[in-house]
Amino acid sequence: MDLLGELFRHNTMMNRQLVEACRPLSPEQLDTTVDGTYGSIAATLVHIANAQVGYAARLLDIPRLESLPEDPFPGFETLAARFAIGDSQLEGAAQSPSDRDVEVTGDDPVGTWRMPVSLFLVQAINHGTEHRSQVATILTQLGIEPPDMDGWTYFDASGQLIPV
Repeated sequence: MDLLGELFRHNTMMNRQLVEACRPLSPEQLDTTVDGTYGSIAATLVHIANAQVGYAARLLDIPRLESLPEDPFPGFETLAARFAIGDSQLEGAAQSPSDRDVEVTGDDPVGTWRMPVSLFLVQAINHGTEHRSQVATILTQLGIEPPDMDGWTYFDASGQLIPV
């Protein structure tokens, strides 16, 4: 079983499902936030997409794309295109050798450090899952049923749940 590949294919599928679930929202709904979340639905979706291409750039040692602005919202076509790039690159990174370190410079925590690729991949998965959950929370507060984004949904949609 290709565990890392499955995790990142799940990540890709759930990003797409969430973007599609949010497309019909009004501008006011996209601007909604609730306490305990990153920010508005729109800002959180852009944040996830920007982070994904950033993680992939570090993992694949390629130039990082310029971040999309969170405000104003760049629109769903631009957002979906950015997700497609990041999702594809992260799936590729999950197939790359993971017996090396990656150098990371950031602001949370501040500094530059080295870490194994495997830990960086864990962060990429956790980051996307956490923020998709935050968007789902906001949707629920708006009275909108968020899409199912769990592993069972992924396995069923990918044809891997086999009745016995």
